[in-house]
Amino acid sequence: MPDFSRVGMIDEDIPNVLDRGRSPLCNFRSQIRAPCALIKDLSSRDQEIAMAFIKALVAQHQKRSSEKKKLRKKMNQMLRRVTVISRELHTLNSHPGDWIELGIAEFACIPYCMMSILDLANQRVEVFCKTRRIS
Repeated sequence: MPDFSRVGMIDEDIPNVLDRGRSPLCNFRSQIRAPCALIKDLSSRDQEIAMAFIKALVAQHQKRSSEKKKLRKKMNQMLRRVTVISRELHTLNSHPGDWIELGIAEFACIPYCMMSILDLANQRVEVFCKTRRIS
């Protein structure tokens, strides 16, 4: 029967791990305590095999953690871009009277001949004619 009394062991109890400040197993520490406690009683050859397996798990954990961090960063960049695009769409969908104030000129230069129409639109005068069907 395995002895689970050592599950709460400290870093120094992990076999064949040199004390170099931070253990390479630190980030993955809480998940590997039970396996490390159990391999303590294995033969030295089996301990090496088991530690190689645990180190492979730690490497995968670090790889996935790094990937998660990069994806979170990319998600934040994309969310900022969505905010910018939403703001731009708001400007493009706005009433012509608000175009100058909202900076529509960022998208295309407003021709001089449109300025008087935009001034009227800014006063909320109906400047657009309704289309009629010609039969």
